[in-house]
Amino acid sequence: MRRIKDIIILLLAVTAVSVQAGGAEFAVPDFDAIERETRDFDSQYYYPRMMDRYLGGDTAFTDKELTYLYYGYTYQEDYDPYRDVKYHTSEVDGIYNKDGHTPAECDTIIKYARLVLDDFPFEFRQMNMLSYAYAQKGDMQKSAFWNTRMRRLLNVILRTGDGLNPETAWYVISSVHEYDIIYCLGLLPAGYTFVEPMYDFIDIKPGSGKKEEGYYFNVSRMLSEYYRKQ
Repeated sequence: MRRIKDIIILLLAVTAVSVQAGGAEFAVPDFDAIERETRDFDSQYYYPRMMDRYLGGDTAFTDKELTYLYYGYTYQEDYDPYRDVKYHTSEVDGIYNKDGHTPAECDTIIKYARLVLDDFPFEFRQMNMLSYAYAQKGDMQKSAFWNTRMRRLLNVILRTGDGLNPETAWYVISSVHEYDIIYCLGLLPAGYTFVEPMYDFIDIKPGSGKKEEGYYFNVSRMLSEYYRKQ
């Protein structure tokens, strides 16, 4: 579970994120095109090349390339929509959840955050913690890198809808990302409901100033891959 410190860091990292509602034109993922292009060796969106760029620290991705990278991950054989975060022991979680960290503890955070990202390259909490740990160590360039990467990927999700109803639900490839979106909006989750046939609904705690009771997430790709691999 996130502590308030983690939420505040995430909020600071995504202050540029905005959600447009009321007739906005959302960038709903074209999964047919994403599958086709990411499998095509001659395409600029060929997945192995994009992932090599991503893992190499490329910062020149266009919004469309990031969209194809994020959703295209669901067409890779190692994609597991309900995977658990690996490499975390109770000792490491204890370090993560402290209110302050020594330089040595920041090194531990960096080590384990990178291990998790090696397993799942779109784990936003680890990007968040890397940005925090590098800032604590005074490496503001690396801190900004992870801050920007996380913010841009969160915006990939936010551009797909407004979350206010099933028809404009946000598209995610991980259930954890649903909670990341709720946190980055400055809200706290209160509960979860699955809405047939392919939506998660996250209730938000009252007192946030929001009239909405919660937000919808489209998990169609997650369910498709989950059932395909059973």
